Amino acid sequence: MLPPTLRKTAVKRNLLAALTVLACTSAWPQSPQDFSVIDAQLSACSERHPDNYGVSNCTVAANAAADRRLNEVYNGALNVLKNPGPTHAPYDPEVPKRLVAAERAWIAFRDAECNFQSTVARGGTGEGYAYVACLYEQTKARVKVLTAPEAPQNSR
Repeated sequence: MLPPTLRKTAVKRNLLAALTVLACTSAWPQSPQDFSVIDAQLSACSERHPDNYGVSNCTVAANAAADRRLNEVYNGALNVLKNPGPTHAPYDPEVPKRLVAAERAWIAFRDAECNFQSTVARGGTGEGYAYVACLYEQTKARVKVLTAPEAPQNSR
């Protein structure tokens, strides 16, 4: 058995490796809405690191991957609205402004909602985890909204 200091170092190294793999995930397996790969990596990471610290760090990494995907989807939507193709409605400068306003409002809502949702563990060691887990779920939901066929950049 390893001495406690070496065990701690080995755990940190393994956790760092798992987080690096998870954080570098940007491949979209089928569609931007498909989070199955990130979800599976989160689950595997959490099983390898079942303590509060490990699960929280795994969730932070999954949220970072989801946030990167959201940024790609959002920037793509903004680009379509600013540079419509021949099959889209003509450019209207008001439409991208509305998307920017909606995204800013959504961020404020997401942060307030997750702050509220994390009160289930208020004052405990799980409060931070509850907050980040909420951010992850909210981000996945926002990607689905922005990639829906009826979203303005997809239906104009």
